[in-house]
Amino acid sequence: MRNIIRSIVVLAIVSFVIPSSAFAWDESGHKTTAYIAWQRMTPEVREKVHKILMAAPEDSSIGMYFFNFGSRPLETKRREHFMLMAYWADIIRDRAFDNRFKKYHNSDWHYTNMFWTEKDGKAEAVDGMEPAGKALAKIGEFSNVIRSNAPDAEKAVAIAWLEHLIGDVHQPLHISALVSEYNPKGDQGGNLFFLTPKGTPREQQDNLHSLWDQILVRYQPNTDAKCDAEYLDPKGEEIMKRFPYEKLASQANNLSIDAWANESLKAAQDVAFKGLKFGEKPDSKYMKHAFELAQERIALAGYRMGNLFNEVFGTRPDGVSEIKIPCKIIRKVMYPVTHTASVKQTLEISLLDMCPNDPAARPMYSFMIDGKMVMKEYDVVRTFKTEAEARKFAADNKITDVSF
Repeated sequence: MRNIIRSIVVLAIVSFVIPSSAFAWDESGHKTTAYIAWQRMTPEVREKVHKILMAAPEDSSIGMYFFNFGSRPLETKRREHFMLMAYWADIIRDRAFDNRFKKYHNSDWHYTNMFWTEKDGKAEAVDGMEPAGKALAKIGEFSNVIRSNAPDAEKAVAIAWLEHLIGDVHQPLHISALVSEYNPKGDQGGNLFFLTPKGTPREQQDNLHSLWDQILVRYQPNTDAKCDAEYLDPKGEEIMKRFPYEKLASQANNLSIDAWANESLKAAQDVAFKGLKFGEKPDSKYMKHAFELAQERIALAGYRMGNLFNEVFGTRPDGVSEIKIPCKIIRKVMYPVTHTASVKQTLEISLLDMCPNDPAARPMYSFMIDGKMVMKEYDVVRTFKTEAEARKFAADNKITDVSF
């Protein structure tokens, strides 16, 4: 038993000290996202989330990756554990731990690929091809779990999955499936969009999905073999400085899962595939643009993750949402409202009913009130073609909370 425990300790320590470039986005991108989320979370929420993670089922290994030894501050240890948990959903892919693999691994939870094609230079949905993968649905399910009265052991697994899946759906290729002459059934999130010529040996092949998964370390490799604290923590700080919360606040406060997916799909269509030729590597201009967008997506994923956990686990004044949020407001939201994101949705200026009566599954809108994130369900009552039309309607109907 002592040898088994020692082996587990070694495995966990290795994940922190070997160069991150060995794992690419699968580790560096997810951990950087979690680092940004941790900075966004309040001390109260950090403590609650850590406590819940430590209540995880033993066979998940979640709690076993926290090591409270050494001279570093406890807060640092907790942050690093939280960052590693953003990668847990990939750690459990290891078939060597058969029981853990069978119980917790689910390959189709990591993406929701929406099928689209390009005609006359414009992206459009492919009729008759339903989205593949369950990432969006699982984020919704796990968000409900952490809001429920479920035992902490169940919430711990949900938190670990949320850390990972929120990062996944902000990576454009985890939402996209391009239908083309090369891949008439879809390119499986860019995995079948090859960047190497036909006939290239398998071990030397490269594809668009891998490029975007690894974009951080491909563009800024960890050439000095730094540990995470030296390599990823400063990278997180750099990204937050480049894309500060204040600059992205209106987007970061939007906790609509469908909105996240539509952003990623648009990013895939407008950036990830732009200027690329099947079977050819992208040039330096493309890589620079991809790196810039990837940083913004990571920043948004981190801010939104932090906001979600603050909203769920933070202390909220009783009744504050009912007191300060009016029943009728005007906002830009994704429309038409669907259970899954769709390329047919667009941002529309809409009249929202924040006080729906009948029970139903609805999208949610986030509000910052007294420094706390408050989520409210809504119905779209109507949409407006122009801002002028929306403002006139608001004036005629005494709606004071209008923001585009």
